[in-house]
Amino acid sequence: MGKRIRNNRHHVIPRSRGGTSKLENIAKVNIKKHEHYHALFDNRTPPEIINYLVKKYWNGNWDYVSDAYDKFRL
Repeated sequence: MGKRIRNNRHHVIPRSRGGTSKLENIAKVNIKKHEHYHALFDNRTPPEIINYLVKKYWNGNWDYVSDAYDKFRL
């Protein structure tokens, strides 16, 4: 029998930032991946993560991000 994969409930919009525990805001993720996610992105919301990536890694170049995300610029 293989190792059992342990999962956590991840709140897409953190509860401390107004997210709910409703199913549409929950993702089941591997515990280690969940830890790494928060080490990288802390308690940011998805739009804040996109903005962070654009500023930190893409030199402010929004061309790497789909036009659909323009409304999330902070």
